[in-house]
Amino acid sequence: MQFKNHFRFNLFIFLVTSSVFLWTCKPSKSEKNQEENEIAAYETPDFLSFYEKFGVDSVFQMNHIVFPLEGIKAVTDTAEIVSPDFRWQRENWIIHKPFDDVDGTFSREFLDIKGIVIEFISDDSGQFTLERRFGKLSSGWHMIYYREMGRY
Repeated sequence: MQFKNHFRFNLFIFLVTSSVFLWTCKPSKSEKNQEENEIAAYETPDFLSFYEKFGVDSVFQMNHIVFPLEGIKAVTDTAEIVSPDFRWQRENWIIHKPFDDVDGTFSREFLDIKGIVIEFISDDSGQFTLERRFGKLSSGWHMIYYREMGRY
């Protein structure tokens, strides 16, 4: 008889402990909904619309770049030293066109780091890369950084 009572007591303690453990480990409904609703900034309709227009409308593009634009100019000569304070200027900006993978020669990847969209484009060898960063300012999405295609 004492064995049965001891077994029931241990079973009861086990069930209560397990229930408490499972209840505290389970994400709340609001956490689940938040995780399901969070999509990368580069997948939002807002950014996709901006990105598409940025590549085809030169006036729009010029109005959505923060000049002087922080970035890195590609080194064309091994003896060339690029200033760490380099900034792209409005006067000599070359308009960017929509991404073209050139029959698979180039690939593109996007990252979202706390709302900053980082775009990486590289050739299939990975030796030549380009990086652009976009941020959402009070007046909408803007290019905030550009590292020209080159070997880095």
